[in-house]
Amino acid sequence: MNYLSKRSLLGMLTLAVLAFSQMISTAAPPSEETLITDLASPKAGKVTDALQDLEKHYPTSTNAFSTIKKLLSDPRIKVQRKAARVLGSLHAPVDQTDIGNICALLKSTDANTVQDGLRALRGLDAPSAVPEILPLLNHSSPFVIRDACRTLAVIGNKNVIPQIEPLLKSQEPAIQKDAQDAIVALKAKS
Repeated sequence: MNYLSKRSLLGMLTLAVLAFSQMISTAAPPSEETLITDLASPKAGKVTDALQDLEKHYPTSTNAFSTIKKLLSDPRIKVQRKAARVLGSLHAPVDQTDIGNICALLKSTDANTVQDGLRALRGLDAPSAVPEILPLLNHSSPFVIRDACRTLAVIGNKNVIPQIEPLLKSQEPAIQKDAQDAIVALKAKS
């Protein structure tokens, strides 16, 4: 096969791959009902994929909220984390039980789990979680501390400013900045 034939074959293969990937990306998403059914799967990956697809394709629907809330107490931590993040992202209405289940993530020894809990709370009406967040201002992970500041800025009130102020003297410039931003946001609240 000569050079031009190889280039032509390579060009045709490239076009075929592009056409196939376009077909895949334009395929209709699974129905909301199918995704809600998938939330009951014994496979954690299938559940988290369904949660992701619900968030992506049905962000204004409330049909899955009750099922997602049940996943906050699922024995699989990966499922709990994703359920919390989706509820927060979609600004779902939550009750004290739901907030308590999300706050359970804040007690994890895994910083990523704690961060997912904090990020979820930022999207929810959850001022009752503030006492659970305040101890995280002294966490060993700077990323957790920063997320705690950001979350308090959203769901806290002016009363938490004194607990954040010591972070203005942190050795970490990023922590100082997030603490300052949180204090500014909290002072701006009426």
